[in-house]
Amino acid sequence: MKYKIRIIKYSIALFMLYNIMGCEESISTEIDQDLVVVQGFIYADQQVTDISLSEVLPLGSEDTLAPPISNAEIFISKGSDKYLLIPNEASKGFYYYPGNDLLISSGDELSLEVNVNDQKIFSETIVPPKPTNLELDSDTLLVPEFVMGRPPDLEYYSITLTWDNFDNSYYYVVIGNIEDAAEPIEVGSSKFSSRFVSKPSISNEYRVSFRTVTHFGKHLMILYRVNQEYADLYESRDQDSRNLNEPLTNIKNGLGVFSAFASDSVYFNAVQE
Repeated sequence: MKYKIRIIKYSIALFMLYNIMGCEESISTEIDQDLVVVQGFIYADQQVTDISLSEVLPLGSEDTLAPPISNAEIFISKGSDKYLLIPNEASKGFYYYPGNDLLISSGDELSLEVNVNDQKIFSETIVPPKPTNLELDSDTLLVPEFVMGRPPDLEYYSITLTWDNFDNSYYYVVIGNIEDAAEPIEVGSSKFSSRFVSKPSISNEYRVSFRTVTHFGKHLMILYRVNQEYADLYESRDQDSRNLNEPLTNIKNGLGVFSAFASDSVYFNAVQE
């Protein structure tokens, strides 16, 4: 489902960009400004479309986005097979694999090779297993009528997703309304985005309350199992100003992250009580 893929990739990229840039803002001015920043995201059972390159944003720059790099040669390797990615002309700095013969599955060992501006950059990752035993305790989320002075019962107006997490992996949830013309849930005169992304956590459940959603109708709820590179970067996002470190990265001769994710999904409806 194209909508599902769009939610997944936007949400993960958003988290990773925030974490990477947050680390870069905290490091010393001795960082090599010629280093390339890699954001490489691989998704089980999906095509490779989310590999991006950019320059390091200089400290003190008034720019909010680093300049993209669109002249690189990028390969993804799986076993003995090597696949050449091509630039995405619609999104500067992004690269994708145009064929259908690169199949990504849990357990695959993948490597990334980047050749750009006489630099050779390398990284590796393993696609994690998918979440198992997803279960919603209800497929209907009730939304109360808003009455001044009467706070609603959050437990009653909520549903809970559970899954297995025997090895204390990180997971997070993405929720998106998938109606063609969704009716917004109004609080006063405010209307909000129809997408929600939780913070990664070591858990085996997530409660969705009526406050989580912003529109009535059918919702897609996607649970992601986070790979170790992502978990490490997330855990290191806050640095003590008394002990600044270079940003955590699994990119050799560069910065950023190359990581893989696996997901499963369920559906629920948000309805007026």
